[in-house]
Amino acid sequence: MTSFEPDRTPADRSVYERLALHLPNDIGIGSALITMVEPHEGCEYEYNRWYEDDHFYSGAMHGPWVFAGRRWVAPKSLRDLRPEVDEPAFDPPESGCYISLYWSTAGHEDDTERWSFLAMAEALMPHGRGFPRRTHVYTAFHHYRFGLVRPGSGPMKPHLALDHPFAGLVVEVVDAADPDDQDALEEWLANDHLPSVLLGSPAQMCLAFAPREFAQGRIEQPGTPPVAPTAKVGQRLCLLWFLDQDPADVYPDALATHHTALATHPKASLALSAPFIPTVPGTDTYVDQLR
Repeated sequence: MTSFEPDRTPADRSVYERLALHLPNDIGIGSALITMVEPHEGCEYEYNRWYEDDHFYSGAMHGPWVFAGRRWVAPKSLRDLRPEVDEPAFDPPESGCYISLYWSTAGHEDDTERWSFLAMAEALMPHGRGFPRRTHVYTAFHHYRFGLVRPGSGPMKPHLALDHPFAGLVVEVVDAADPDDQDALEEWLANDHLPSVLLGSPAQMCLAFAPREFAQGRIEQPGTPPVAPTAKVGQRLCLLWFLDQDPADVYPDALATHHTALATHPKASLALSAPFIPTVPGTDTYVDQLR
């Protein structure tokens, strides 16, 4: 019997059949896992091979409702371009050689996180498929808040960002002065400030996300680096700028007016601005440029 026969009840279907019919299934970003990691010095090659050959897939892309993913790297020359900020999102502020981004389907935010937690805690780490010689400097699940696409970008849409061959990425963390100010900050960014920054810039789009608490708790196993509790929930936004050009050629000048506006805003502060370039899958390109 096939799954299309009307006499079959939902209980008769396999887990895969039920999953295929599990709604909603509209095309759009619901949440993002944003994970910035610092491999310990001397372990850079081993970390890169572990993440690319195993963890990128087994720890994220295998999961239901994760429909896009991409890795990015910041050689030392790019990390040296990060501007100093009064209250950095993490310490030391020059850490975070790699960042991975994953989109999950709207309406399945909790489903995605639950799968990720169980896969790591029960199917991977207990079987030696973790990597202890790394530090999570900024890792959290995020709610998708809004996406802006530069006018004239054709049919580009936010959910395509991780599949389009962008030349660079700038990751920014912006904090409201007080949790009560986050809605106003988000409205100012989305409606008043960022549209003008995108015009004429090398950024084809800017996507905004808000970190959320870990709904499943945190994995704590011997030999496994813990992920810190999510900071400033309800007060913080993460902006992802997708660039048409190599950030080494345009950063930070391309965002200078944006940074000035944040510096003079009475209820906003910049906690991180970090340029990255895409990794080259199947290679160890850039690993020798991290230190």
